[in-house]
Amino acid sequence: MKILMLTDKMELGGAETHIFTLTESLLRSGIEVTLVSAGGIYADKLEKLGARCVNAPLDRRDAKSFLRAKAMVSDEMMRADIIHAHTRFTSFLAHYIRGERKSPPIIVTAHLNFPLFPFGPFAFYGDRTLAVSSDIKDYLMKYYKIPEERITVTKNCVDAKLFGGERREKKLIVHTSRIDTGRSKCAFMLLDIAKDLLEKHPDYRILILGDGNMYKKLRAAVERVNSFLGFKGIILGGARDDVPELLRYASVFVGVSRAAIEAMAFGISTVIAGDEGYGGIISSENFRALEESNFCARNMPRLTRDKLLRDIEYLIENPQQKRITGEFCKATVTREYTPMHMAEDAIRAYKKAMRPPSVCLMGFFGYSNLGDEETLKSAVSALQKLGINDISVLLREKKQCTILPKNVKLYDRMNPYEIASAINGCDIFVLCGGNLLQNETSLRSLLYYEEAIRYAKRAGRAVYMLSSGIGDIRGPLAKILLKRSLYACDYMGMRTAEDLRHARLNSKGTNIRLMPDLCFLLPEVTSELPRLSFALILSKNTKISPAEIIRISGARGLIPYVIMLYPPEDFAVAERFRRANIKCYTPTSATAITKILSGCAFSLSDRLHGAIFSIISHTPTYITEDSCKNRALLGEIRKRQKALGASNIIHPYSMRDVLQKKEVGAHDSDFRIIINDIKEDIKLSLNEIF
Repeated sequence: MKILMLTDKMELGGAETHIFTLTESLLRSGIEVTLVSAGGIYADKLEKLGARCVNAPLDRRDAKSFLRAKAMVSDEMMRADIIHAHTRFTSFLAHYIRGERKSPPIIVTAHLNFPLFPFGPFAFYGDRTLAVSSDIKDYLMKYYKIPEERITVTKNCVDAKLFGGERREKKLIVHTSRIDTGRSKCAFMLLDIAKDLLEKHPDYRILILGDGNMYKKLRAAVERVNSFLGFKGIILGGARDDVPELLRYASVFVGVSRAAIEAMAFGISTVIAGDEGYGGIISSENFRALEESNFCARNMPRLTRDKLLRDIEYLIENPQQKRITGEFCKATVTREYTPMHMAEDAIRAYKKAMRPPSVCLMGFFGYSNLGDEETLKSAVSALQKLGINDISVLLREKKQCTILPKNVKLYDRMNPYEIASAINGCDIFVLCGGNLLQNETSLRSLLYYEEAIRYAKRAGRAVYMLSSGIGDIRGPLAKILLKRSLYACDYMGMRTAEDLRHARLNSKGTNIRLMPDLCFLLPEVTSELPRLSFALILSKNTKISPAEIIRISGARGLIPYVIMLYPPEDFAVAERFRRANIKCYTPTSATAITKILSGCAFSLSDRLHGAIFSIISHTPTYITEDSCKNRALLGEIRKRQKALGASNIIHPYSMRDVLQKKEVGAHDSDFRIIINDIKEDIKLSLNEIF
């Protein structure tokens, strides 16, 4: 699972700490996380922990910054399974980029109750919403009309490793918060009670940590109060990244939300006081009620100086009660507010939001080439087994296509309007099977696929290659087109190690995996009957002559067959063999061809898929080496044979080797070992990307 975290910036703050803790826990769970933000101290820390961090101007609202941020986020969204936004702006941006599509799903964490006016009409709370408290959930349901089933309540959890261990308690009252408009009432209230509190308890000090747009006003007020007291009774710490260390010295904590949870994790007696209300001293009696508002005291009595002074003095003057409340808070928070609880909440929301993507397949489909038709059937079957049922296919002669399930949508690959409709209607555009990127047949073919890829990218679709190869590329223009095509791909599953090497040389070199030919997923076929024949799977360029076939037949005492996988090309060549009284067959399915091949002692294949059909029929094959894809398959199977200790099931074609019975020695177990190894690679790749 690949998560894209979006937030404005990652400087010090409660929401930023929440994102940091969640991301750290997701990384520990083996989930890949990319964070896009305007940077900050927490972004730097996450990068050291293994998150990929991208700096984008998400904290600015000018047109130039918006366009730059849009381009950067759009690029990252193509690679993600889930988008997780943490601010109103980033959720709006992700929704704007995604448009009418349903993938990737967007999760939004609601950290606060934002009013409907003036930005309510533009607010987007995701396909699913994570609310950090129950009252935020109720607020979203009431004012933003979000269905209850779309909201998951999570918690602002803390890392016990940071907020735990031995305390070094001093006579210190600590408050930490953003010193912003709407968040600084408690800080100023502490100044208001400082004279009465510190005159009665002159050995105590008040430490205020945080920064914001009200900080200068607070600093001026602190100077006046300290001047009146005649000593530095109030200490301003500003924005700090060592809050856990400073909290170790606290005797009493005053504040709200995440800062209060961190103090409780230390076992510090905590007073909940903030702009939204006053909750008083946390104890076993009011813990659950305060938890409903994420310890912000929303919908509770307002903060007053008399209440705040009374409760702080009570804790100072009753050390036994202070110890009891501190121990209760520590036990509860360290048990219920762990980072893994928060990560599990998020992962549950991710799984509920994830919808299988819609996929559009394009390849050499609809041309009556059995190898490509079976590749298409295998691809559709594999996707459906992964739960992906919204599948469309671009192919020739769509009206004559009867090989696919009825729920697969068919489009004409030669009609520009239908090509655009198919690509615009999908989440992922897939080039599937074959050496599609080549100019061995013609430059027009390479131009066609390159333009399809470019259109998909312009439409904002992810572009994948599945079980693909790279054919012969001749000339500088073709090389440029190949590089442009490969650079545009978000994922490349290459069917042999040789194709993998070419892809890495001609692309960014990322998101490239080995994904053998999908026809290896077809059912294996074996026969207990005597193998009294052999087969030639020909192509239009075959150099094996009828005289060679007749000679092999006489020397080996076997009946020869000629098989055409692509009749439009093969028919004229097959006529030469017919005139020599050699039987020719045109199988119309994998079942038909494997039935023939399973009764053969061996096959001679001039086509890549002829060799693959032979292998799944447990029939040794001799493959010609005239085409690059045949050579690549030969090298791939030989490498696996050596690694797995299997006998040779595939050989380069030479009549001398056939006459010497080089294929003898391969057993069913050798085929099974190779096929199972290949299937495992295919399944690993498919599971990785879908």
